[in-house]
Amino acid sequence: MECLDCGYKFVSKHPDSPKVGNFGIYLLVYVTMLKYHLRGVLRRIQDYLLYSNNFDISTKGVLDILLRVGDVCKVEYVRTIERIRKSNWVHVDETGFHINGEHWWLWIFRSSNNDVLVVIRKSRGSDVVKEILGPDWNKPVIVDGWSAYTWLRIIQRCWSHLIREVDTFIEVSKEGKQLSEDVHARFKTLKEMLDKDLSRDERLSLKKKFDKDMEDLVKKYDSFKELSTPVTYIRNGLGKWNTCLLFPGMAPTNNLGEQAIREHVIIRKIIGCFRSKSGAENYQYIASLLASWKLQGKNIFEELAALLRHELCLS
Repeated sequence: MECLDCGYKFVSKHPDSPKVGNFGIYLLVYVTMLKYHLRGVLRRIQDYLLYSNNFDISTKGVLDILLRVGDVCKVEYVRTIERIRKSNWVHVDETGFHINGEHWWLWIFRSSNNDVLVVIRKSRGSDVVKEILGPDWNKPVIVDGWSAYTWLRIIQRCWSHLIREVDTFIEVSKEGKQLSEDVHARFKTLKEMLDKDLSRDERLSLKKKFDKDMEDLVKKYDSFKELSTPVTYIRNGLGKWNTCLLFPGMAPTNNLGEQAIREHVIIRKIIGCFRSKSGAENYQYIASLLASWKLQGKNIFEELAALLRHELCLS
């Protein structure tokens, strides 16, 4: 459009053009998906953009794009923490990661509504759990036997961890084999009960009975010294193996937490470590949202584009 008086030309801006910066929404999403969805490293992304799209950009330019996307995702990341705290229950798991040669921990919090939160911290202690869930958290968590969770009031211990533990003693002795069979039998019965439509009183009664069965199991095998490790493992979780009976829909294992953390284990093998704390922070913002959208059956490309458009173009 040209002014008839002075000749000044007005050029409208595309709605997908951010108010600040030279790159549009499509490119921001494109580069982010090359990094997170296809697990590309910066130099490979640079090469791909050049050879496939004839777009010459430095690795620093690629990193700047990812940092900008991360800044936008941080806003929704904070909202995800709020949703996690309102969840009926949460799966929690953690795995080691390195940042610039130092040992850190990558935590996963997965809600009953499939909101996923990636948290990268120096600590593997209870302070991380309290930071995310809040110190007054009084709802269920599904976890393994790590000590960082012992302060929580309502715990469902993971049966998958228990089964793996007892199965390693099958060849130790005939009692070890019998212990494994007994645990498998109790797990099968528990799953059968979870599939039934039970009243609250029936669930309370079953939990009391099943908890007593686990106590009897400890007594039965407590005298076998070669089985002290799995028996101690069971004893440490007494009262917490059948919590899922009281909360319809809750799983007796932390498999959902382990599934959510698997992608980051693969990333760890590819990149080795994060080069900086800021890079790790940025990763957790973007990775959390992509994981949540995917588990919720949403189109991760469209969701990211909509978020970027709202925060960068319309705000």
